[in-house]
Amino acid sequence: MKIYLDIFFAVNFLMNLLVLEIMNIFLKKRLVISKKSIAAAALGAFFAGVVVVSGIRNRLAIFVILYVLVSCLMIRIAFGKTTVKGMAGYIGGYYLSGIFTAGFLMFLKGMAGIKNISIIFLLLAAILILFFSKKLFLLRGHEISGRQNVFPVKISYNGKSVTGTGFLDTGNQLYEPVSREGVTIVQYELFAKMLSDKEQAEFSRAMHEMEPELFGKLLLRYIPFHSIGKDNDYLLGVRADDLEIRIRDKETVHTGKVWLGIYNRYLSSDGGYEMLLHSKIFGK
Repeated sequence: MKIYLDIFFAVNFLMNLLVLEIMNIFLKKRLVISKKSIAAAALGAFFAGVVVVSGIRNRLAIFVILYVLVSCLMIRIAFGKTTVKGMAGYIGGYYLSGIFTAGFLMFLKGMAGIKNISIIFLLLAAILILFFSKKLFLLRGHEISGRQNVFPVKISYNGKSVTGTGFLDTGNQLYEPVSREGVTIVQYELFAKMLSDKEQAEFSRAMHEMEPELFGKLLLRYIPFHSIGKDNDYLLGVRADDLEIRIRDKETVHTGKVWLGIYNRYLSSDGGYEMLLHSKIFGK
């Protein structure tokens, strides 16, 4: 029985981890097997084991309630705080991805020549492919970092700071509509490192629900911009205290107060940078 449970846990854990990483691809996140994904996958596998051992699935109402709660907790661990609507989308995406992944793996096992290969081996192979894909993306990111238009940047905001990589985008002509000052676009994942849990929840809400009371409460501006597939969209605009841009080994430029547009996706598919610096960031 113990061996069966160990195998059952391993299969569920690997399947959960694979599905979470596949979701990261569709969400345009980096291919990173993070501690959060591992913790969420382990939680799901543990719950599956408890269901088998305890017989909870025979009590339909309790099983469904626990199933929903565990699913929400897994999403919260893996992807952070979100709105109710966002959580529903994540859960729907998780189970759709799981169905297609399981179906594809069963298809592979049914093919001639590999039908005797264990499901654990197939899951491990798929996860390793994602892992080495990440390595390739990071290598490309290091190549990009040596280019002339990529700089280390430290953002200072509300008494805190975070360091990332900025790409000087000559095509970034985005301006804050009231002050007409240039806007540097920053990934939310990087910016969120300077926020408390409460602030992260408020920003997540503001990104999904354009409500007037959040405008003043968070000192935000909604900055119109055009994105792929959308004629009209907006970024959350935040007034940073300073950007410190290192343009050479011992030479830095300080911008002073500057507008940041917070973008809730990855700007670089290979992880080479997390910011699109405004074309006039150096005053040219």
